[in-house]
Amino acid sequence: MGRRSAGVPRFEDVTETTGTPVTAEGASMIATRYHVAADLARGKRVLELACGSGQGLGLVGRAAARLVGGDLSAPLLRQARVHYGGRVPLVRLSAESLPFAAGAFDVALCCEASYYIPHMEQAFRELARVVSPGGTVAFVNANPERPDFITSPHSVHYHTADEFRDALEPLGFDVTVEGAFPVEQHRGRGRAASLARRVLEGLGLVPRTLRGRARLKRLVYRTLLELPPELGHGFAPVAPRVTVPSGPVREFKVIYVIARSSGV
Repeated sequence: MGRRSAGVPRFEDVTETTGTPVTAEGASMIATRYHVAADLARGKRVLELACGSGQGLGLVGRAAARLVGGDLSAPLLRQARVHYGGRVPLVRLSAESLPFAAGAFDVALCCEASYYIPHMEQAFRELARVVSPGGTVAFVNANPERPDFITSPHSVHYHTADEFRDALEPLGFDVTVEGAFPVEQHRGRGRAASLARRVLEGLGLVPRTLRGRARLKRLVYRTLLELPPELGHGFAPVAPRVTVPSGPVREFKVIYVIARSSGV
């Protein structure tokens, strides 16, 4: 994959890329993430921050008036360029210093990545700067308040729903938080998976790569799906989402933070 830039972690080991095995629920999480993103992107100028190898760029790009993908990882961007060619502009960048003019985008997306950014407060300010008045910034994240939560290698800090509100509202955003994928603590396979997660985390045996985790998931789920290079409609079911009030969010595995600029 070529020479690695100094100081950049191996994000390709913890990022869903082409061929990554995922559970049926994991596939639905990815499909739901980009269904939400495409709805927000419709007819807009869009930036996907931390786009990775670009599994969602096709869906979002077909909805958007203009789409730019950006990521810190050169190996992940190379994978995206192999698939998309010139269809989507791809930029290597840092979320803490975005190379775009103020108001360049109507929508900025950041899916399952904010917890890897060392200085997220600066990234929040940068996102607020590059989004136009009345625009939207959206985050989709694993919910750190779920009972069996496990952190990812290279992660810095997982914001809770209220921490997102506290960071974004002073920047002039009206924030709505939704939850999806209820935590299943008392039913069959869901309970077994939750227990396995807790035991492995407690013993320090959680693999540090997604493919390593997939080998363990096969013990519980048997059959896994492989991610395509570009998601299409119908890849997996889109889950319903529920608006959640302020306060701890313990009953959902994923949170969707939609921050709409109150500027005009």
